[in-house]
Amino acid sequence: MTMDNREAIIKTIDKIAQLSKQPGNKWLLEEFFKRFGLEETGSNSKLDEIYEYCIEKVLNEQAKDFYKDMPLKSIVLQLESDFVKMEHERRKNNFDEFALAVYQQIECLTNEVFRLTNLRDLASEMLKKPAYFRPAKQDDGRWELKRLGNFSIGNYLFGNERMKEIETNFDKEFLKYANEKIACVEYYICFDGKFQESESSYFKYYKDLYYSIYQFRNLNHRGGESTEYQKNIIKRIRPKQGLYYIKFYNALEFYVSKICNNLSNSLLIEVE
Repeated sequence: MTMDNREAIIKTIDKIAQLSKQPGNKWLLEEFFKRFGLEETGSNSKLDEIYEYCIEKVLNEQAKDFYKDMPLKSIVLQLESDFVKMEHERRKNNFDEFALAVYQQIECLTNEVFRLTNLRDLASEMLKKPAYFRPAKQDDGRWELKRLGNFSIGNYLFGNERMKEIETNFDKEFLKYANEKIACVEYYICFDGKFQESESSYFKYYKDLYYSIYQFRNLNHRGGESTEYQKNIIKRIRPKQGLYYIKFYNALEFYVSKICNNLSNSLLIEVE
């Protein structure tokens, strides 16, 4: 069953639930009782239970389908649980909790990738390497893509000012923040650690979305004050939350699908 079919089924269940509560439609309620082998009570509370049962079943099937190819098997149940929570919050139009559930899945994936792989060491070794692959003419006249230029991976992923802090106190500052670990997974796993400068806008699009999701997570967990830049991200998204349900979901799907496709194929990765 495809995701689209499941969405259609949920909409059908919604419609049936609404119709059954209208005057003269008691027969529809009775049909529900027959289908599920339940006693007829004459109240809508039992129908609500059936309705929630149907929704829960569909959401659990969606979650299993979403993570069916995930190679990080030890966290699949947690991912599925957070996926179901995400979908419940979306249905309730609770955007902040929806965004938090999206983030929790990304965070869980990120931590597991770092736990199982040498990504931290790789990111450390590559910190000052050129960020972009560029065409370079070889002695035999052939053109090959090579890492060239003065713009480093560290500057690209973390920014110039943050790189100064990292270089000043590497042990304390390197990958200190969760969003920096996410950026590393995106660069080295999702984008396979290489792309040309002309392709960087694609990387930046998702990087900005992950940072935005991170800011909504911080609404629930922040210990200190937000910067004006961070506050402006929230203000920019608030009026367009309907659109950002889709954007955040797509960002999650991209992260998950790339990890599924690229993680176990990498020679630098060993999956338990």
